[in-house]
Amino acid sequence: MILATFERHDKLDQILSDMSDEELNGTFPFKGRDRNVRDVLVQLAAWQKMYLDWSKANLAGTAKRFMPKPYSWKNSGKLSRKIWQANQKTTLTEAKKAFESLYSDLMDQFEQANNEEMFLRGFYPWTGSLSLGEFATMVASTHYAWAIKVLTQYLKTTRAEKPLAKTK
Repeated sequence: MILATFERHDKLDQILSDMSDEELNGTFPFKGRDRNVRDVLVQLAAWQKMYLDWSKANLAGTAKRFMPKPYSWKNSGKLSRKIWQANQKTTLTEAKKAFESLYSDLMDQFEQANNEEMFLRGFYPWTGSLSLGEFATMVASTHYAWAIKVLTQYLKTTRAEKPLAKTK
């Protein structure tokens, strides 16, 4: 889990680093909730924060739901839409900073836990039928893979539409 999260974060970081300012601030030419790079980073940061708030509270002995009421896994798309709506004034710089800060917090938690704490189902009763590591994987490496896919599609589409420079 740690290696997958690190590798996907590194790949995501490389994609972002290779993007021009125009690409970083452009609008996706395809349909979907997220319309730009900022929206993708906001989703990553929001879900990382939700996981960290939930896990830290429960690890400290304070019962807390993963998602705020009235949301559940069945309607998590509505929660993502609410996150999107609430962050339309967030800047790309703010979204990047939040994502990176929360990534660092995630990795700290992952590295401090042992295998039983992270991957033994039932080790923590508050994780239900999943292990803590399964939740962590969802908000980290699996979510990063989604972001990589969206950004790669965006760049492929955008770069394919640009005319080639003419040579003399």
